[in-house]
Amino acid sequence: MSILTLAVKSIDQLNDSTEVGSDEPFVLVTAVNLSDIVPQLEVVRYGPLENEGTFRHQLFWGLDNKHAAVITDPNDVVFIVSLMEKDDGNLAVSRIIVKMAAIGSLIGSMGMPRSTRVQNLIKDIRFAMGIRTGIPSADDSVGVHELILTPTDLTPSASKKRIRSIDFHGGKEGSFRVNIELNFE
Repeated sequence: MSILTLAVKSIDQLNDSTEVGSDEPFVLVTAVNLSDIVPQLEVVRYGPLENEGTFRHQLFWGLDNKHAAVITDPNDVVFIVSLMEKDDGNLAVSRIIVKMAAIGSLIGSMGMPRSTRVQNLIKDIRFAMGIRTGIPSADDSVGVHELILTPTDLTPSASKKRIRSIDFHGGKEGSFRVNIELNFE
């Protein structure tokens, strides 16, 4: 059986922000394995990058991720992709705050349907991203979206690699496209 790996490949800037200075977007991916009785999760940070760029190969699901497992059903996993624009915040602290919010959300939603758990997770992560971790300027949240896998995504193809993209429209923060690589090992 092939193992699916997932990684943020790049961010494309679709339009500039209205802020002074360069945009430095960064991504936090919350990966959750719901197939265990106690869900496993990790939050992986990509960036920040000045304007557009490609990330070094870092998996948020797959061979190098201690919480990775074979995905047989897309409903067994949740991937929440969050995009922020760096100002004066502490990136490490932002990642920890999002991870703690995700853990609390999953504990608080035990026994609920998957759709409710995902809605609560998105709401709680969005709230956590608004917590100030720097002075004088807080990092700005651009958006939070779920990467929804389909049964087709779980089927190896001849090319082995696919790119899935998620667009973020952050108003004054600008618009970005996050490109995620799905690869079968």
